[in-house]
Amino acid sequence: MARGKHSDQNRKGPKSIYIRKMRYEEAYRLLDREIQAAFMKGETLVEVVHGIGEGVLKKMTDDYIRAHSFLKILEDGGLHLANNPGSTLVEIMGPSSEDLKKYLK
Repeated sequence: MARGKHSDQNRKGPKSIYIRKMRYEEAYRLLDREIQAAFMKGETLVEVVHGIGEGVLKKMTDDYIRAHSFLKILEDGGLHLANNPGSTLVEIMGPSSEDLKKYLK
């Protein structure tokens, strides 16, 4: 599978976004684009595969999630969906009423 690509065919579980082994800027743009696309499609779970390495892409992923009120990092919580230290499981929540008011003005 090519870098930055994901396969939706015959998959079970959350959509995967592969940013592993990518440059920071490229990974950020892909993460942003894919999270926004998943939100618009109504997806509720996304797994971001960032790898382990030096932790730069994991930190970027965590910072990105914390900067967006409609995203939440899921701890295992018994789901056993993303039991990989090289990935982060993200919940995409619906917008709050305050967010809707901002965008619908």
